[in-house]
Amino acid sequence: MVSVTDIDAAIDFWVGRLGLELETRRSGSDPGLAAAWGLPADGIVEGALLRTPGVPDGGIHLVQFKTPGPAVREGASSTDLVPKSIDIDAHDLPARYDELVAAGYAFRSKPGRLETATGGVVHEVHLPAADGMNLVFLEEDGVHQPVSPKGYGAAAQIVLVTSDNARETAFFREVFGLEDLSHNVFGGPEVEKTIGLPPGASLDITILGAKTSPFGRLEFVQYQKAPGRDLYPRARPPARGMLSITYFVPDLAPILERGRRFGIRDLGTVHSILGSGHMAEITSPAGLRVDILAP
Repeated sequence: MVSVTDIDAAIDFWVGRLGLELETRRSGSDPGLAAAWGLPADGIVEGALLRTPGVPDGGIHLVQFKTPGPAVREGASSTDLVPKSIDIDAHDLPARYDELVAAGYAFRSKPGRLETATGGVVHEVHLPAADGMNLVFLEEDGVHQPVSPKGYGAAAQIVLVTSDNARETAFFREVFGLEDLSHNVFGGPEVEKTIGLPPGASLDITILGAKTSPFGRLEFVQYQKAPGRDLYPRARPPARGMLSITYFVPDLAPILERGRRFGIRDLGTVHSILGSGHMAEITSPAGLRVDILAP
């Protein structure tokens, strides 16, 4: 879920520029969701659900609050502990980069090259976006993910910076049954330049998700020799930027049971832009809010 100051501008970017499809748009208050997030009934003025065409996972939930707060990542460094970025698959990344630059978008650097532990090569480039968001456009050699007619697919991964990847990944395995997909350690001058790291810093990266889907995965980043501030307490409505993730499940009961020792909160029946159903909320060890909805 991404909180924005101007939902029309956000839709223009995600739909008009990147080619995602607008699945649902709700003008006016969303009292059910507002209550679940601890806001007044009129605290939400508009919301929208976006997806890569033909892809059921990894959608973007845009919300505009009545009184938007400060950006979660305002003044954040690359190594601060925070919901960091959304990964966007890009078909022919050099061409996508050139067209976005021509349209006036200013990237942090030119596309960089990362080699994975299994010998793969990933090209990526970071775009500072509205409301303090960081968007990462990427393409892996020899891998062709589903994309929109304009050559983009979101959200491939949600990137979270943690102080303890082992603890965070254990939580998502235990409560949600996510699978281990990859583990890599990246470092060196090109990585430092692409991501904006201090000299000598490296990244320990673990990706969890479902092997059956290339979208909606979680990427946990732990920076070595570069500890940052904990900004997760900022990621609460009505702050701007990435605030939470949502899982849709067929049955909430087993997740309520597994999440009990982590303080899961049963919200009962909720009616909102996300649909009507039994909803719960839990916070990961790092501080990320996760909403779970069962029909």
